[in-house]
Amino acid sequence: MTRAILLVEDNRPLSEALAEALSQEGYRCFQAFDGEEALAAVAREAPVALVLDLNIPVIHGLEVLRRVKAERPDTVVVVLTGHGSDQTALQAMQWGADDYLTKPVRLARLAECLETHLARAAGCRAADDRTPGAEAPDPAHLARVFDEAPAALVHVDATGAVRAVNRWAARLLAQPPADLLGRDIGALLAPGHEAPWLGAVRREAGGPRGYEGELSLDGPGGPLPVSVVATERPDAGHLIFSLRDLTRQKALEKRFFESKRLSSLGRVVEGVAHEVRNPLLSIGGFARKLREVAGEGGREGVYLDVIFAEVERLEQMVRDIEEYVQFSKHRKLSCEAVDLAGLLRDCAAALGERSGRLGIHTQWGDFGDLPTLYADPALLTELFVGLLDNAVEAMPDGGVLKIQCQMADNWVVTRVQDTGVGIPEKDLAEVFDPFFTSKTSGAGLGLAKAYLIVEDHSGTIDFDSRVGEGTTCTVTLPIERRRMPRSRG
Repeated sequence: MTRAILLVEDNRPLSEALAEALSQEGYRCFQAFDGEEALAAVAREAPVALVLDLNIPVIHGLEVLRRVKAERPDTVVVVLTGHGSDQTALQAMQWGADDYLTKPVRLARLAECLETHLARAAGCRAADDRTPGAEAPDPAHLARVFDEAPAALVHVDATGAVRAVNRWAARLLAQPPADLLGRDIGALLAPGHEAPWLGAVRREAGGPRGYEGELSLDGPGGPLPVSVVATERPDAGHLIFSLRDLTRQKALEKRFFESKRLSSLGRVVEGVAHEVRNPLLSIGGFARKLREVAGEGGREGVYLDVIFAEVERLEQMVRDIEEYVQFSKHRKLSCEAVDLAGLLRDCAAALGERSGRLGIHTQWGDFGDLPTLYADPALLTELFVGLLDNAVEAMPDGGVLKIQCQMADNWVVTRVQDTGVGIPEKDLAEVFDPFFTSKTSGAGLGLAKAYLIVEDHSGTIDFDSRVGEGTTCTVTLPIERRRMPRSRG
């Protein structure tokens, strides 16, 4: 049987070329040149697939996509556009597009794409077909499969009450199965998700694709992000939920966007240093000429001394910025065996005289039997000297500096804790930004460099602080960086 495909494209020559090429592949092609024509053709011809341009007259292509998928979710939709963006592609895929191609596209690529998705759609329909008279599975066997499935599964009845949970779901929710049975599914969600989310699930779970989305559960340690797949089974109104913990994924996404943001800030910093250097040279040079004219003493000399001091301060800042830019662009990592406990003691010893002068007492935790860490010793030394120096500066009137290091699975976790002035909560999100500093001098680039060093070692660095109580910096590093290559592109 010849399969019907609707081409929705306002460029008539292109539409004719696509129709001719796809007809030779065995498809029966219809054409529509605006969104209104497209929706009418879908209702009239019931095509198995659409090749849909987004920028079409009357009704935008995204709205056509939304309506088609809402009424005929099995229809394959391949978006084809010449004016797309990542955001447009994401929107199209979220609304059900099966694929997203940009113009110009090779006709062979388009035909291959259609064939792939049509075959997948046919397979989904076949999987949904039930053979009449087939023997029903053993209920005890199904219950055992449900409980032992390697996914968090929850069965909810038509009233929204939990009828069954398997052991993986109980672990995810950190509650015994008996405490979950009979509860309303909405009570398991983080505040603010209940009503709108459940309504969307009810609307979409009965379709062939089911419901897919994300939400936050009311987890034991606060909101727990999870991905959700829901389908209306086994009876009308009953839902089966499959849940997956997204905590690690969300943390990685956050660090990825943070890295991109810091990279952009680094380029801004480099531009600032370049633009400031030449005016500083001019200001300093003319100030020296004025000094020669004005001579020593007098009111003019006082003003010139201020100018010289400020120029010197800005010149030092420019040097710091240029050093940071050179470091961020040209650092080369080595991979050597590092005794982290010994390295930390050497770093603390380098600050020992100043710590003692300020009345700071250093406390060492029990490091236990730490394994050899494979890392760059020079960069780790720079990292921990900087972190310890920050801790010492935060305690000008003395205090306690605690250094702890311990194993956690395949990671080594190091904590540097002080009892100093602390960091306001509103500033914690900015501590790694270039130019952010609470010190009276310096460009605030130390923690920006620390972030780069830890990132290059495939680790993490976090701060927890309370004003007036102190700050804890936690650095987590993998034991075997040699097995965790990172792209420097």
